[in-house]
Amino acid sequence: MRGAALLCLALSVGAATASETGADPFDAAIAAFRAGDAGRAAVLFKTLAEAGEAEAQFNLALLYAEGAGLPQNPREALYWAWRAQIAGIPRAEALSQRLTAALPDEARADLAERLERVLAPGIAAGDARAMFGLARVLLQLRPEPDAKRAYEWLAIAAALGLPEAQGARDAALAEVPEPDRFAVQDGALAAFAEWCRAASHPAVACAAAG
Repeated sequence: MRGAALLCLALSVGAATASETGADPFDAAIAAFRAGDAGRAAVLFKTLAEAGEAEAQFNLALLYAEGAGLPQNPREALYWAWRAQIAGIPRAEALSQRLTAALPDEARADLAERLERVLAPGIAAGDARAMFGLARVLLQLRPEPDAKRAYEWLAIAAALGLPEAQGARDAALAEVPEPDRFAVQDGALAAFAEWCRAASHPAVACAAAG
């Protein structure tokens, strides 16, 4: 994982190292930022972010949040912070929480729908991390959390073997009133069968789905 995030770079001084002036676009973006060319860094980070580079997504979120190289935009900052968070960048979570608290409900709902669209291809392809990310969006970003759908995706992600989804699934179920838990689990099984029918790359276990 890339180690140099812009929060650290803001405190760094000195010229770029030889590796930062090489062909790697991420290193080139770091070098541009250190040289005071935040606009060039933004261009490079956005290209990488759109290609799925998690550290670039986080750095792009920081640029939008601070208005460095790009006009300050909390909505775009939060979008890329969430993309980085879903991709597994721990530092992105604190930024996401701070930005989420500042956005009005309508903007949060729009952003949740945007993230759901972005995650849809990965979910169809059987990416358990995308399912886990969608569950977090449904619980933490939507103005009105959708606990039922979130539990369903956590249950499916856990069934597909994502370790962190197992604890999150159990925690989500613990929040459900005990008399309703069997119904919620039945709903997750039905959601798994529905996903299997629609998936572009269904799991082996889909052969056992009803």
